Amino acid sequence: MKSKNIKFPKISIVMPIYNEEKKIQKCLESIKRQDYPKEKIEIIFVDDDSTDKSLEIAREYDVKYVRNGAHDYDIGKSLGIKKATGEYITFLDGDNILPNKDWIKKMIQPLIEDSSIIGSQLMWIKYNKNYPFFDRYCTLYGITDPLTIYLNKRGHLMLWEKRWKLGLVKDTENYSIAEFNEKNLPTIGSVGFTIKKEYLLRTDYDPAFSHLDCLQDLIKLGFNRFAIVKQDVIHLHSASYSDFIGKLKRNFNIFMRDYNKRRYKWEAPLGKKIYAVLVMATFIVPFYHAIRGYFKIHDAAWFAHPFICFSVITKYIKILLFWKLKLIKK
Repeated sequence: MKSKNIKFPKISIVMPIYNEEKKIQKCLESIKRQDYPKEKIEIIFVDDDSTDKSLEIAREYDVKYVRNGAHDYDIGKSLGIKKATGEYITFLDGDNILPNKDWIKKMIQPLIEDSSIIGSQLMWIKYNKNYPFFDRYCTLYGITDPLTIYLNKRGHLMLWEKRWKLGLVKDTENYSIAEFNEKNLPTIGSVGFTIKKEYLLRTDYDPAFSHLDCLQDLIKLGFNRFAIVKQDVIHLHSASYSDFIGKLKRNFNIFMRDYNKRRYKWEAPLGKKIYAVLVMATFIVPFYHAIRGYFKIHDAAWFAHPFICFSVITKYIKILLFWKLKLIKK
């Protein structure tokens, strides 16, 4: 994106944070290094009563502090949206690092060039062979939950995939343009997602911003065109297996707890759900994906996939049965 004669809009980076002292400084440094007018970047630091030095570190970077205290990630995002004064909003977590100096420019580019595009999403997660094993696994597959692969709901590509296909309308040098509907909406809208604030204000984002719920709101209003930007972001998601599984269990429990409030409920035909369960439980297709990925990038982390798929689907079934029994008792 050429900077000459471009009037860069103000961007508010909304960051819900809880106890990220080990990662937050690298995140904030990567924002500080951006080749973007400094006066046009606003960082909304929504702290959920961290008990470590996260807030102390953040205050060295001229952030706009907002207290959450509800211990709810979606409420934190909603509070950040309310405080944002930028024309555009980007969502980042404390465990994200922007890998290049023109990262913000690339996310903004499609929104400036094409007014029909309402939001921009990253195509990949950044890979580094020196990451911990399970961080490498997540980046290689572009996921934090393998179920999204087999329900065709992924928001990022695997590293061996080079072309976005779901809902594809047009492919340009720097981004693909896709149109989604209520049934094929993938899991976009979270890490790195950038959108004009005026669109968010049309959604039911208050008191809790669930990105998939709010994107469904916009799709129902006819705003269904998105850019899938050909760049990545560093996401230090899980340093260990226990971290990875723990976050999945937490998120699935929250989803079940709030199920009746959700507008986006991962709806899929029964046949596709059965297919996803069988695929994840029987190793064959996940193992094929592991082999195909390994031929492109020689990393043993590819081969964790069949075992993680089996582990995840069994744990999800147990949690689902627990919630069903709980409802029956009520």
